[in-house]
Amino acid sequence: MSLIAYLTRIHFAERVLDDALGAEIARLGTTRPLLLIDDDGRSGDGASAFEDALPKACAPVWGHDLGIDLSDRTDTDHALANARRAAHAAGCDLIVGFGGARALDFARRLAGAGGASLPLIAIPTTTADIGLPSGTGAAYPAKALPALPDAILCDPTLTYGLGPGPTAAHGFDALTHCIEAFLAPGYNPPADGIALEGIYRAARHLEAAVAEGRRPVPRREMMAAALNGALAAQKGLGGVEALARAMEAECGRALPHGRLHASVLPRVLSFNAPAVGDRYARIAAAMSARAGADPIDALSEFAARIGLPDRIGHLGLGPAALQRVASHAAADPATQTNPRHATKDDYLGLLTQSV
Repeated sequence: MSLIAYLTRIHFAERVLDDALGAEIARLGTTRPLLLIDDDGRSGDGASAFEDALPKACAPVWGHDLGIDLSDRTDTDHALANARRAAHAAGCDLIVGFGGARALDFARRLAGAGGASLPLIAIPTTTADIGLPSGTGAAYPAKALPALPDAILCDPTLTYGLGPGPTAAHGFDALTHCIEAFLAPGYNPPADGIALEGIYRAARHLEAAVAEGRRPVPRREMMAAALNGALAAQKGLGGVEALARAMEAECGRALPHGRLHASVLPRVLSFNAPAVGDRYARIAAAMSARAGADPIDALSEFAARIGLPDRIGHLGLGPAALQRVASHAAADPATQTNPRHATKDDYLGLLTQSV
């Protein structure tokens, strides 16, 4: 059995598209899906596998044929409104997001926007975004809440086309999601257990996934770690995610999500240390760090081994830009569930330490 029913229906298996995509489209009673695919979805041979798996009885509509440009990261609200009108005019009765964070986030927001009430299938091709919205929806207006997918199809073979750099970035993002979800305040033992299991998997398999990208076991285990992070993130995320998103927005260029996490993680963890009790020791245990090792140092060393930058100086952010990043991070929904209250000034200090 490939089906996991937790929060939503999740199919997890190699080549699961072949069986599950048609079955889920039939279960939802739809015939005209709107297909949203981003650059991550086009890498490797995933897009052709996706197209081949579509049922012959379907009359799919590709988003780019409706003028939906997922490479344009500006004015998303306007893009969503246009996409909603175009999908309605084309008679679409289902949204399918295929690819990385851009496609899946846009698909979730489109399915949840303006009472559209279209069902949604999410198909991740990276480990940066599995398709589940995090537990920080309070930051969105009620009418714009990202939709929970009706089904998620996790096929590790779709990540085989990722090179070492994106694999490291996306994989470290999954690891960070697990860490920040575990540290998020609130009493949620199931989420804590899922997060620790995700840390365990990522610590053991991310390096191999980076070094040997077509080996099935590391790819499967990293997809599993990403799923753990997405499930646990219903509890919330934290300051690393808030800062990374703010820096990506400020840079205005496509960076593999997770590329900047290691640059700020040590400083954020040190900032949060007074508020987390024994949780860093439990993270170290999940990573199988050597006895007495500082988990912050262990994570920094781990990031360096997979080639992630430990500083943000290469971004060329000047004082005004750092001020903007700090302001955006403080307003990010992930800040709401950071274990220690963080202000704009706190974030500015962390960024300055990270240059």
